[in-house]
Amino acid sequence: MKSLFLLLIFTIVIGNYASPAEVPDTLGIPPWHPIGQYTHPTIRESSGIVASRQFEGIYWTLNDSGNPAALYATKLNGELIQEISVQGSQNFDWEALGIDNQNRIWIGEIGNNSRLRTGLKLVVVTEPNPFTDTEAKVIASYPYQYPSENVDAEGLFVADDVPYIVSKERERAVLYRFPTLKMDTQHVLERVGEFAEAKWVTGAGLSTDGTRLAVCTYDMLWVYHGTADNFAEMIQGTPWSLSHNFYGEAVCFEGYDLVLTNEARDLYRLPQFWYEKEWPLPPKDTLSAASLLAAVDTDESQVETYLAAGIEIDGGHVVLNAKAPGAALNQQITSNYRSLYQISTILTRGPEYGQVELSINGTVIGAPYNCYNPERIPGTLVTFGTAPLDAGNNQFALSVVEKAPEATSYKIGIDSYQIRHASPYAESYLVLGPFAKADVDTMNVPLQPEIEPDPEQTFEGIDDKTIHWQEVSTEADGFLDLRKYIQANSIVVGYAFTYVYTPKATESVLMLGSDDTITIWLNGTEIHRNDISRPTIPDQHAIPCRLKAGWNTVLCKTSLIGGYWGFYLRFTDADRVLRYSPYPMGSIGER
Repeated sequence: MKSLFLLLIFTIVIGNYASPAEVPDTLGIPPWHPIGQYTHPTIRESSGIVASRQFEGIYWTLNDSGNPAALYATKLNGELIQEISVQGSQNFDWEALGIDNQNRIWIGEIGNNSRLRTGLKLVVVTEPNPFTDTEAKVIASYPYQYPSENVDAEGLFVADDVPYIVSKERERAVLYRFPTLKMDTQHVLERVGEFAEAKWVTGAGLSTDGTRLAVCTYDMLWVYHGTADNFAEMIQGTPWSLSHNFYGEAVCFEGYDLVLTNEARDLYRLPQFWYEKEWPLPPKDTLSAASLLAAVDTDESQVETYLAAGIEIDGGHVVLNAKAPGAALNQQITSNYRSLYQISTILTRGPEYGQVELSINGTVIGAPYNCYNPERIPGTLVTFGTAPLDAGNNQFALSVVEKAPEATSYKIGIDSYQIRHASPYAESYLVLGPFAKADVDTMNVPLQPEIEPDPEQTFEGIDDKTIHWQEVSTEADGFLDLRKYIQANSIVVGYAFTYVYTPKATESVLMLGSDDTITIWLNGTEIHRNDISRPTIPDQHAIPCRLKAGWNTVLCKTSLIGGYWGFYLRFTDADRVLRYSPYPMGSIGER
């Protein structure tokens, strides 16, 4: 399941409602933030990337299935240089790019989600001139099949003009190579070996000298290293590995640095030393502390680049060169509405950094964190705990409370804040379905029952099957996986129902993310309708509503268009008083 966690959308207030400070351009961009984003509207989902070897600063990418047969030449910031139409091949399921020593680009028609495809192949074009050409002709086509089982794949690289493919499997990743290449001849791939550690691979890239092989997935990166002429041994070695939240779809080398892309159209640049040290990467969606510098109430604070701090990456942090405990960085943050949030910061550690604590609106959150470390390390994500934020202004203070005996000073270094919704999700429902869906595009066709459910009642579902309400639970992360409980093919409708209890009437906000379309009724009144098919994103919609005292009914009608099916649902709960149940109760704790 692909799921992104949306952060609280907030505005920054400096002083008495002045404009927020700008982040200085001289800071550059640290590796946990995108260095660019594809801006060309036809680059919808970047599924492959290679760096040109003859045109400096040019990166080639492509879309996956259902898009035009085209290559896109861009800058590292995502700006389009040229769209190149590929003549002689269709894009049935393009998933990867490779580049060879002859400056030829290899296009991987290797996507095989069904594991049943027989039309797998690689096609080759001479690298176009991105400044003058608008077309590229296929000069070679190499169809292939796997030696035993038919698998999916999204990883491709070329070494000494021989193409290699990396399988995409949940429990493993297997490396295959082409035998002697013959034009328009069905090739049976040779199995090189299975990767240590890596699995579910969505992209692959090889360094120019062939000594480093990177494979990525939605939340992990592995970099294997060894001699260039022995991939079987290299992929069995211990790789450098680190987790990320890029949802990576493609990776390539530039020197020994890495460039990654994702389906959200972002581009990232990861320095060599970062993955070699295997430092965890903090989330990208954070609030820059440098943008809050105007709110800092001491002359001792300043913006410092990471390079000036002795760390060889772009970006920077706000530092407080405190002389003693008690000094603090103070910022003011405005929340759109009152709710419970998880509060984290991205801090710098090192020999001169002290022990800090975070307080919000005068209340200390969690335990102090010791920033001392013998080596300077930026980007350390520290979660202090959960706290209610008020609608409107909230005062944040990061204070020095002490220092480790080994520390040389009380310095604070903060890159950014991360604020996530933390109100609990509804965890149990009654679900019913599947029903036929007569209208593919909307939820407007009324389907029974849009009433409070009776667990004893039966209904006629698809294929005249008798169905009834069943009690189910969400996944650990709060996602109600309807495919798990309602057996169905594409284009059906299902229902989910729960109660939410509050001891007194209250204004609230329903936080919702769904895959695919969904309509919500609260106490019999429709409060939300979304007719667009899209992936699940928690808290994608915020719907203001009013909960009455006692038990409130929540009915969800949702359609499956294809792929995953389900939703996340919770109400804002700053005081932690809400309770969810699929059945009404006389009082809390009584069934």
